[in-house]
Amino acid sequence: MSSADHPVTERPLTDHLAYRHVLGTFATGVAVVTVLTPDPEGNDRVMGMTINSFASVSLEPKLVLWSLGLTSERYKIFAEAKSFGINILTADQQPLADRFFREYPFVRDNETLTHPAEPLHLHESLAWVKCRQYETRVLGDHLVIVGEVEHFAQSEQHFGGHGLTYFRGRYGQTHPVKS
Repeated sequence: MSSADHPVTERPLTDHLAYRHVLGTFATGVAVVTVLTPDPEGNDRVMGMTINSFASVSLEPKLVLWSLGLTSERYKIFAEAKSFGINILTADQQPLADRFFREYPFVRDNETLTHPAEPLHLHESLAWVKCRQYETRVLGDHLVIVGEVEHFAQSEQHFGGHGLTYFRGRYGQTHPVKS
């Protein structure tokens, strides 16, 4: 296959929509970051936020990062959280990703979304890490939050389940590539 089969058009740096489209061609996993915070009535609740900006930084010490938009309605809560969970979602958890992206961000009392012993761990996540805030830094229009991993777990279906992905503005799922 030649480059003529896939023509490339360079865009001006001022074309923000084209830049977003370029970045959207990089497939990412989907996760929900969870924190404990008071709800509007003052009761401690788990709040979630869907992200696709999760990355591993270091194996020793165990460090991960995610980024938070400076204009996010939940900015203050997540930026100030000293502890947080990152729940890597399965393909079956797309409704959960939508819920924490668009809808009510708190886990309600009557919901059984979290583990009783560890409220930052969402049930049925493919994997989970609990972190303490290690470092933050504003870069451009985002706050990069680095967490030091204190605990982690993976689903028993770790090698059999499909992860939820995001690519070109749409959800998808992981599949092994045939060799």
